[in-house]
Amino acid sequence: MEFIEFLKENAEYFERKAHEAINEKPRFVLFFVEQSLQLYVKYILARVLEDYPRTHRLRILFQELSKVDENASEFYEEYSDVMDLIEEAYITARYLGKEYSEKSAKRALEVLSRFKERFGKWLASA
Repeated sequence: MEFIEFLKENAEYFERKAHEAINEKPRFVLFFVEQSLQLYVKYILARVLEDYPRTHRLRILFQELSKVDENASEFYEEYSDVMDLIEEAYITARYLGKEYSEKSAKRALEVLSRFKERFGKWLASA
């Protein structure tokens, strides 16, 4: 159980860092949002299904999340443009120095917020 809470703790940390980076480094906002979203999904899966796929691919994680919440795939598809962008940033922000706009960064934060609204019942402490 301790490991599961560690996933949530890290997701919250990356979420805070995403908000802090908005005015300084938009590319890191996207990276931090991707990390946060990935860990929130893994937290839900670990908590409910007691396991999660060992991948960073959001599409795969959301497909697995649909076993817990039937609307997970729909949520992913609704925001697939941002999902694609933050998955790209997972690599490019660290290794290629690609810059992203503040608008993209704000959109990524908005999707993370919507995720927490939609799946909040699964994120509440046990």
